[in-house]
Order: sequence, then structure tokens, then C-alpha cells
Amino acid sequence: MIALLEDSQMPVQLRTQPQRQTGAGRPISWFVDEQVSSGVWREEEIPPEVSGLTRPIKVFRAPRKTSFIMYDWHGDKQTFCPPMWWDLAIGSGACGLGCRSCFLMLTHRIKRDPSRHLLYDNLEDFVHAAEKWLTDPARRRQHTLGVGIDRSDSLLYEGVMPHVRTLAPLFSNPERNLAGNKLILLTKTANTHYLADIPAEQRSNVVVSFSLNPEPVADLWEGKWPDTGERITPSISKRLEAVRYAQDLGFEVRVRVDPIFTPEQWEEHYAAFIADVKSLGINFRYWTLGTYREKNGQLDGWRERWGLLPMEWQLHDTELVKDGTHRHLPEARRIEIYTKVRDLIRCEFPKARISLCKETHTVRRALALCNADCNCLV
Repeated sequence: MIALLEDSQMPVQLRTQPQRQTGAGRPISWFVDEQVSSGVWREEEIPPEVSGLTRPIKVFRAPRKTSFIMYDWHGDKQTFCPPMWWDLAIGSGACGLGCRSCFLMLTHRIKRDPSRHLLYDNLEDFVHAAEKWLTDPARRRQHTLGVGIDRSDSLLYEGVMPHVRTLAPLFSNPERNLAGNKLILLTKTANTHYLADIPAEQRSNVVVSFSLNPEPVADLWEGKWPDTGERITPSISKRLEAVRYAQDLGFEVRVRVDPIFTPEQWEEHYAAFIADVKSLGINFRYWTLGTYREKNGQLDGWRERWGLLPMEWQLHDTELVKDGTHRHLPEARRIEIYTKVRDLIRCEFPKARISLCKETHTVRRALALCNADCNCLV
């Protein structure tokens, strides 16, 4: 079971620098340092008024040379994930919000600093890639293009590189977007004020989705400043206000409640969160749910090597079992968790369209959620 750490188990001194070295005796940041010293990457500080955070954050800037749009099948014979979405690779590595269970720490290991995102700056090349993607003869209405949904945060850096505001006119133009494809965003920020710059007639093919959890749950795993332990990500209440703002602008809004954790009183936390969504008049088009999962057991080791704070919960390695593409909680436990959250949503939103992210066919059938109402699709 997932358990909160007692105060006595928390680190005595919060670290501000990585403490671990690689097996060769070099600091964990050696590759990153080499890119900067050679001039391949340049470091840049982004002020709070641009990022929407409470402090400045640092990123690396560089042009991306190839593979501006990434594509892969994220499922297998056991796991449902339709190969119908593409991703604009606007950045690389963990997005910089410091989430302590981010799979991108494992994807890039020593080649990316999870606290300093690599943000690509050749905007025109990404626009040309999107134009080519839209005019591909193989394009179908069901296909979607994400804005870094698996490689960055779609709105954290919109004040630095206006990908969304630049692409929105392209996706709203029926002569250039022949199939009517959607541009999909995913964010943990409250930066929807940038979307007000998009004219009303250019908003219909842009979907704004949000990664959200109840505040006590988000506090267990989302990023924290290493010197104070305060959250890096905006509060859930502020993010919900940003959802409503995007909805009022006329954008379709969606939510990913993923990963779901179950600390004490978790059912009450999720019930209160869903009630807050309703009280604000938010109508998410899709609710996509996911329980905690990992590709393999190395994720927490890389978090520690890079000096990120530990999560305030413990998950014993023996609790996760390989099931399809990921290591999950046991199937029966996942079904129990999903059933409760599904029913809480339907209590407040009887017609809600609910789906499961990267889940097995057996779990989907057990919950009668064998649909493709997924966050990344149409």
C-alpha cells in the first residue's frame, strides 16, 4: 500500500545540488555540462511573470535538428493505447516542474537535467513540420498532434516560445488542415491567459487538457523547491480557475487524473476535488484516469541521483507487477481504485466520458470502459 512518510523520515537537509556520481566517478551532470561548455546548449533564466511560477527557473536553449514530430505506439497486445497521436517535440527531458515520478528522468538518465529543461528555439522549423504533417495524404480526422504532451509542458514555456499561438491559425484554416485535425495541449500550469491572444475564430481545433489531482495528492509527488519544500507547480485551485478561463474563452477542456494515489482519506479527497470542478461550472469533455505505474524499477534511483526531493509516500517494490507495457499495482487493486473514482465522477457528472490511460484490456473490460475517449484523441 502507499503510505505517507512521517516527519522523522524526511531529509534533515534539503539538497540543492545532485549528490550522486556516475559509475565512472563523474558528476551526474557531466553530459549536460559538456553541452553547455561546448556551446551546443545555452542556459537561460525565465522570470516568474513569464513562467507563471513563484520563482525564476532555468532552462537550456538549443535548436532541434531532426524529428520535430515524434510518433510511436505506446501500447502492446495487452495494453490499450491507440497509435493515432503524434507529438511536437518542443523540448526534451523532464519539463522543469520537478515532478518526482516523471518518467522522463528514466528516459534520458544522465543526458537531461530534470530541473533544467532543454527547450528548443527554432520555432519556424516546428511550424513547417506541422504544415507537412497536416498535408500528409495519410492524415485522417482521428489523428491528433500534441504540443510536447510527452516531452514538455504545453503552456509552461508559451511565454518564451509561442508554439500554441503560432500553430492555432494553421489548425483553424480548413485549406491547410484538410482533415480537421486537433492540436492537443497538456499542462500542469495556470498559464491559460496566453490563450486569450488566439482570436476566437481560431480556437475550435485547439484542445486544452490539464493534469490535475486533489491538492493533498498532488502534494505527494509534484515538484517542490529543494530549499523550502514548497510546491513548484501552482495550486490546484489556481489551475482550476485557469481551466474555467480557457473554457470561457471557448476552448474544449479535458482532464487527466493521473497518477491516482490512495493515501489516507483518498476517497474524500477525490470526492471534494470533483465537487470543486462542478461548483466552478467546469465541464471537462473527457476524464482520463491512470493509477501509478512505471516502465521499470529504476525511476526513484534516478530521482535521487539528480537531487530531487523524495516523494512523501512509499511504494514497496514488491507491490508493483508487470502487466502489459508497465509495472502496475495488482489488477484487483487497480479495478477497486478506478471503480471508486469513476463512480465519484458519475455522481456529479452523470454523462461524463471516462477512459483509462495505458491500461490493460482486462481492466478496461472489468470497468466497462472499453472506449477511445482518451485525452490524446478525438
